Amino acid sequence: MTRLLLTVGALLFLSLPLRAQFFFNDRCQATYQSIFRLQFLEANRLLVLEKQQNPTNLVPVLLENYIDFLTLFIGEEKTQFHQLEPNKSKRITLLEKGDKNSPYYNFFLGEVYLQWAFARIKFGEYASAAIEVRKAYSLFTLNQSRFPDFIPNNTGLGLVHVIIGIIPEKYQWIKNLMGVNGSVDQGFKEIHQVAGYQGSDPQIQLFKPEATFYLALLAANLQKNQKEALPILELLERQSSGNQLDQSPLLIFAQATILLKNGRNDQVLKILQHRNEEKNKFPFCYLDFLEGVARLNSLDVNAALCFQRYVHQFKGQNYLRSAYQKLAWISILKGDTAGFKANMGKVTTVGEALVDEDKQATREAQSGLIPGGILLRARLLFDGGYYDRALQEILNNPVKKCIVTRRDFIEYSYRLARIYHELGQYSKAIGYYKQTIQRGKTDPFYFATASALQLGLIYENLSLYKQADSSYRLSLSIPTPEYKSSLNQKAKAGLNRLKKQQR
Repeated sequence: MTRLLLTVGALLFLSLPLRAQFFFNDRCQATYQSIFRLQFLEANRLLVLEKQQNPTNLVPVLLENYIDFLTLFIGEEKTQFHQLEPNKSKRITLLEKGDKNSPYYNFFLGEVYLQWAFARIKFGEYASAAIEVRKAYSLFTLNQSRFPDFIPNNTGLGLVHVIIGIIPEKYQWIKNLMGVNGSVDQGFKEIHQVAGYQGSDPQIQLFKPEATFYLALLAANLQKNQKEALPILELLERQSSGNQLDQSPLLIFAQATILLKNGRNDQVLKILQHRNEEKNKFPFCYLDFLEGVARLNSLDVNAALCFQRYVHQFKGQNYLRSAYQKLAWISILKGDTAGFKANMGKVTTVGEALVDEDKQATREAQSGLIPGGILLRARLLFDGGYYDRALQEILNNPVKKCIVTRRDFIEYSYRLARIYHELGQYSKAIGYYKQTIQRGKTDPFYFATASALQLGLIYENLSLYKQADSSYRLSLSIPTPEYKSSLNQKAKAGLNRLKKQQR
């Protein structure tokens, strides 16, 4: 039946040469998949053919926008942003000539606005991005009311609802500018309807990998318990294993992110070290950075090769400072103080301090502090999920050897709290978290803020909702600059979950 409908649609499309249509034919589907594999040269070749043979088909308009969006979002080059930005209005004009009775009409328009909103956020244009999110939301909402069974629409709608749900209180003006309500849970459910689609419609199946990609990244960064993101790995593996999306850098990135957040470092290394580096793919340099992180978590000083490759090849603005910070840490592992100072000296000379990791690297460089080797090794092993090794790294050394600076003093109790937390020894973890808050609530380090957040998560899991609420609010109130954005997002998401429990 589906094949028959597609054939009829094709005949209708060919019989109306003067009217712009949304015809997701085989070539457009192949183009979409090439884009998702970041094979932009092949995608552009197919787009040229499609526009020559089916000049009234509007699907290539959106597909070209996908290429621009991914080019900007992955490459992060501001010059390219200004070069490509005029394409948005041209594409909107073209899409508005399409069939308004098609579910793809408002869907495509909403996608273009949303993709450019994400691109603008990447380059700090928050007010313009908010306006475009509002336009996208209006289009997705209208489409939902007119075509409630058009499942692909739920990805864009869900993304908007997640965005609204994580906006911090101090940016309430952005939410007001959008004029949109929503929550993280609502957005997750909507995106999951696409990612977990079990039907046989080939065009809905086509959008599943993209929805799964977004779902994975959101789950890895916003779920109260990182283990809740693990089931999404099964979806990712089904999307990528043994089919045309095998070795998609986007899906590899999503898989590695979830595994890294769950301390499955060895699996991350396996995925990243065996990825296929094809020359005809758009460079996704951040995978080099991730591989460096995974290697460093296992205390492999060869991680330096990955970070050096990243800083030399990436032309964008994010994670460059963090990469040099990690090169400096590798120097500490090797006992090379001069190398540490040399690499930390480069931190403030590259990129921007926009993401939390770069902000923290910048503050460490400006502080002039040299981290102690024991706590650094414990931190890295913990991040890799090697909890027993991390604990022994601390317990097998005298306290005086672990603590050299004021930062070490606060981190010492925090590091023990995090390890005991992951080992399921909650009473010890709670005690050390409280100790960290008391020690560091007036210091410019993230340990107290993060401790309050982790206390909230423990209390929430134990159904002690009053204590969880107090802990999340405490986390939001501590004026710590390090990792503040991501910590605030997670604390706010926790408060939103608690509101549901109180209903």
